[in-house]
Amino acid sequence: MDYMLLSILLSAILTLSGCSNETSTSEKSVATDGIKSVTISGDASLIRLNAKDDQKQQAVMSAKPSGWLSGWFYNDCKSKGEMIVSGQTLLIKAQNSGWYDLSECSTYLQINLPRNAGVTINQPAFKGDLQGQFADLNIETRAADISLQGSATSVRIRGDAFRTRLQFDGTTEPQQIDIAGRALDTSLIFPKGTSISYRIHSKASLLDTKLPNTQGAKPEIVISGDYARTEIQ
Repeated sequence: MDYMLLSILLSAILTLSGCSNETSTSEKSVATDGIKSVTISGDASLIRLNAKDDQKQQAVMSAKPSGWLSGWFYNDCKSKGEMIVSGQTLLIKAQNSGWYDLSECSTYLQINLPRNAGVTINQPAFKGDLQGQFADLNIETRAADISLQGSATSVRIRGDAFRTRLQFDGTTEPQQIDIAGRALDTSLIFPKGTSISYRIHSKASLLDTKLPNTQGAKPEIVISGDYARTEIQ
């Protein structure tokens, strides 16, 4: 039953990625040079995060029509959220259109950060694509589709139903990967020769691993959920 919940919630999230490609009528941007961490909260969003040095360091928030009614009823989508720099932290709060707005605008975030920036995401639902070298990743959500290509010093994810695909490139090996929720679909990919240790706590679990469980090895992987499908390679 919880896998049905996972499918329903993720299908709703994936509609974000299939939204119109039309240019937003308004954008907000802020420079991210010198930023050490970003905290993202508010309404559901499509989030693209890059942590690399060879790029223009800035964060852009835009809004685009996303609902099936948007083709019939058009209102200008405007970015209603906010982005604030506090010290070396970028604070982002997304705000989507209300239920009464028939254009159903959704928030898009394109965030370029310096390498080794920390990331905190606290949204009820989101689709996240992370690429590059990050410090700690800390995520709280109800439903999400999360992908990482790169590295992170640690990963902590909490939620109800979400899909996670983390592909580590070996730049920085995470010390701990801690994932917990009700219905989980998790794929972890490590460079050849990586030693790992793992523990899975679940009422119903499907595990497919090509790496041995080496006691005391880092990264240490802990996955906890009512229903968990886990692939490690």
